Amino acid sequence: MQLITWNVQWFCGLDDVVSVERIVDEARAMADFDVLCLQEVAVNYPQLTGNAGFDQVARLQQLLPGFEVCFGAAVDELGRHGQRQRFGNLVATRLPLAQVQHYPLPYPDDAGVRSMPRMCSMATVLAPWGPLRVMTTHLEFYSTRQRMAQAQGLLDIHH
Repeated sequence: MQLITWNVQWFCGLDDVVSVERIVDEARAMADFDVLCLQEVAVNYPQLTGNAGFDQVARLQQLLPGFEVCFGAAVDELGRHGQRQRFGNLVATRLPLAQVQHYPLPYPDDAGVRSMPRMCSMATVLAPWGPLRVMTTHLEFYSTRQRMAQAQGLLDIHH
């Protein structure tokens, strides 16, 4: 089984071009993956660098025929122009999908520290040897307090 995990930063490259296609092509060049875990996937965020003002989840579904795509939004908010905006993690699998769950991770107050809510997306796939739990998340970068609470939250989910 081949698994790739990648923080795609809303598919924005070093050239500030947002391209879901380019990232999928690079992932395919790395491996003939069965499971693809992506962090920082955006839906309708035109204000992000490179303009992520479209549904990246829908685009991935088009680019990955034969895969089930499961998206867990850590952020789901009303945008400046009245549209829903979502930002989170995604699991895509061509293996049979037994179950999908999304868990919000702890988000304790840390005054004055830039941060955002985080989510763990978990999929149970039916690998050739049996059920396999795949978890993907992106822990808080700026707040050590939140990151440690989130790590403990992942341990609690896992047990």
